[in-house]
Amino acid sequence: QHSFKWRQKALRCGGLGLGTRSSTHVCMGTESATSTDDNGKKDDDDLIFKNIGRRERKQILLRREHERRKDAWMARYGSADALKKTFGTGPPWGDLSPSQTRALYHALLPRSLLGLSELGVLDPSDLAPLAYQGRIAAKEYASSRCSMKGRLVTGIFDQYRSLKKGGGLLGPWSNPSMTWEDVWEKYEAQIVEQEVRKAEAETERGPKKSKPIDDEELMMRIYMRILEKSCATNQAFDGIFLKDNGEDDEDLAAISSQLEEDIHSILLSPDEAEKVMKRRGKIEKKRMKAREKEEKLKRKLEKRRNKLDNRLRNKEEESNSVS
Repeated sequence: QHSFKWRQKALRCGGLGLGTRSSTHVCMGTESATSTDDNGKKDDDDLIFKNIGRRERKQILLRREHERRKDAWMARYGSADALKKTFGTGPPWGDLSPSQTRALYHALLPRSLLGLSELGVLDPSDLAPLAYQGRIAAKEYASSRCSMKGRLVTGIFDQYRSLKKGGGLLGPWSNPSMTWEDVWEKYEAQIVEQEVRKAEAETERGPKKSKPIDDEELMMRIYMRILEKSCATNQAFDGIFLKDNGEDDEDLAAISSQLEEDIHSILLSPDEAEKVMKRRGKIEKKRMKAREKEEKLKRKLEKRRNKLDNRLRNKEEESNSVS
């Protein structure tokens, strides 16, 4: 049993868990709330900073800088309208085939956000809401560029999926994507069920039990699951629509490159970007060492195999000469 005291706050803040009104509104696709009294805000800040230590003050300023950077990224990649401003718009009837549309969707997925989490630069609680919004934006923007035939097929599938889940028919302007609350509850239920099954299996094996998952760990696992799933795609649809002709589309490659570059330049401070470069360098060195070790082992095995073949060949020749 979990109290989930953090749950309502996480849902209310769109998963940001930051408590700032501006970032919450941006994440959920509405306009940022702006203060009408900057002097009053400055006085409040002075009062807050006066009553806290240097470390706490630094943490507050760092958090505000992170919020500003996330808002800037959302303004560029967090909605279909933002992507239209960034990459342009197509004609009302669409200009891409279903295959090209699927490839564009892949190019727009913010997979580099997952990379930042794996490198330990930013927290999953910061990245998951961005990835969630980025995925929805990529889907809506790619759909707007698809031909009418492709949109019709997608619309039929969305209606089928909605009916299968018991949600009824979607309206003309309904969004088929799951809300943040729905996504959160879905993965929360999955993880809790996994933990229950794990506990039951351990009970059957013996008296020794692992430590039960606490609220904080559960929350971070939900954030991580949302982040991972937001960067993944449906393999069945990929198999149907993605055609591998052995050629890379230069435009899509440029979009992916720009997206990755902006994720680093917008979301990361110079110090954080430097950390990413160093950690990537270390990872690449480890990969090179592992690759060299593997190649060395292959050469060694090949040498042994040749030596053994030579011995067998020599014995066979000796046997033939004796006979």
